[in-house]
Amino acid sequence: MTHRQQQQRGFTLLEVMVVLVIIGLLLSMVNLGGSGRQAQSETEQLARRFQGAFDMYREEAVFQNIDLGVAILPESTTLLSYQDINSQEFTAGLDREELDALAKNPWQAYSGRLGATIEVPEQVSLALFVEGVEVDTETLQGDGDDEGPLPALLFLSSDEYTPFRIELGHIDDQAFLITVKGDGFNPVTIEVERFEN
Repeated sequence: MTHRQQQQRGFTLLEVMVVLVIIGLLLSMVNLGGSGRQAQSETEQLARRFQGAFDMYREEAVFQNIDLGVAILPESTTLLSYQDINSQEFTAGLDREELDALAKNPWQAYSGRLGATIEVPEQVSLALFVEGVEVDTETLQGDGDDEGPLPALLFLSSDEYTPFRIELGHIDDQAFLITVKGDGFNPVTIEVERFEN
């Protein structure tokens, strides 16, 4: 009878709890690894949007024979076009107040066929470097509501653009850095650098 009772014995509460703790630890490790990949994927998507948009801005500037600028603000980018105050094309029909605003800042919101804004997710950090110097993106918002944003990068009708480097990171994963960069003449490139913890 005692031999038969030993065969029917189940798991103790302590054994069940140990197994549950081990399963919980394994699941949390899988989640942490997955969130890191998700953070890098989200940041890479933004880098590809920048790369594609900047290549389109170059083409648009050349084919439309216009100068474009990109204001890179902390939470988004805004595409601008240069409007020469001495050109009838841009000043026809403007009143004195609008002409004064154009004289203060000839970079106005772009109204063509391209998407004019790229949103930067809140979790992604962005640092812009022009000629090796970091640009304070807060200063690109302009001095007042009437002045509007100012460009940090220029895409000229001559098919040249401002050499730049944009470094993208993610607050949920410090183990990588994605760089979007252009030398002013060639297509924009993306580099991904991973760090060992």
